Amino acid sequence: MKEVIKHIAVVSVNRDKYSETFIHDSFDFFPVAKTMLYGGYLPTHFTDDWKIEGQPIPTAQARFWQKRPADAMAQKVANLQEWLQKQRPDAVLAHYGPSGVALAPICRALSIPLVVHFHGYDAFRADILHEQGQHYPQLFIDAARFVVPSLDMQQQLIRLGCLPEKIHVLPYGADLDVFAYQHFPTDFRPFRFLFVGRLVPKKAPDLLIRALAQVWALEPDAVLEIIGDGELMAVCRDLIQELGLEGVVQMRGVLSPPEVALALAQSHVLVLPSGQTVDGDSEGTPLVIMEAGAVGRPVIATRHAGIPEVIRDCETGYLIPAHDEAALAEAMLYAMRNAAKLAGMAQAAHAAIAADFSQGSYHARLWQLLQNTCIEPRIS
Repeated sequence: MKEVIKHIAVVSVNRDKYSETFIHDSFDFFPVAKTMLYGGYLPTHFTDDWKIEGQPIPTAQARFWQKRPADAMAQKVANLQEWLQKQRPDAVLAHYGPSGVALAPICRALSIPLVVHFHGYDAFRADILHEQGQHYPQLFIDAARFVVPSLDMQQQLIRLGCLPEKIHVLPYGADLDVFAYQHFPTDFRPFRFLFVGRLVPKKAPDLLIRALAQVWALEPDAVLEIIGDGELMAVCRDLIQELGLEGVVQMRGVLSPPEVALALAQSHVLVLPSGQTVDGDSEGTPLVIMEAGAVGRPVIATRHAGIPEVIRDCETGYLIPAHDEAALAEAMLYAMRNAAKLAGMAQAAHAAIAADFSQGSYHARLWQLLQNTCIEPRIS
């Protein structure tokens, strides 16, 4: 298909956040001129390479009477609109709903097609829905298309008022070159559990550590490696000390994708006990469960958000209720005590990810959607 888009602007709250590889990789994939706008929901900077610090969006000199916050914000909107008018991208892809809210009136004024990619917290968290959700009904009118990573989130946008025909479900995909299949380790001592993700309440790393303590009391060959960083880092370190798990649980901090792939290859099972928090924060579809399957590692995870759309219970992993420490410990013990089953699950996990959740498929479908948005009749 001939490229309809010659230049695309991608809006991201952050330029190089380590946990947003799905944004970085898709940006790199787009086969045309591209600009990343970043620095908040209403972006303040631009760059053509997310790995390199960009330049501020040119700022007009504010009038002497424009001292109030509302006037300052209006000036920032005007600056961004003037910049976009000069650059004239053929389409704007805004990552996260609040960024879509910020860009929608500008794109409407300039007649630039806007596609908004929701990812998780932006569709569920109470404070976001309170602050930004009041603008979502207008966003659902103004934007041309919406992208979500799961059927679960599609239903949430419908509940919030979006037309179903405007919503496209495009699950993320694993990079099969970086996360290449590795034969399942046949040595089960020690038995290695792995967690990869931000250390935040919805991913429940503290619950995992408490469950690991139960497992370790019965199976002292169990070890846990935690990769990631976040607000619960200190909580996790204190809990490890409190439960006497020094040397059993290793905190490794943030690692690069190739380092994560190696850690997966050296593990037996990925564990991700995600669940909705008291403020409503939820997952979209965690990319790491696809990366684990690509390497050939079964996953113990929860029946939460888009996870059951990827993990087939008792075939490519085990699914348990969210927020259930006892069920998590039981699933981990079952995996250890039935390790011979895991090699077959590992092969099934890899086959499922390669067939349905590859990065190449996600990128191609996203790019096709963006191009179609520029040529198809608008859905109002």
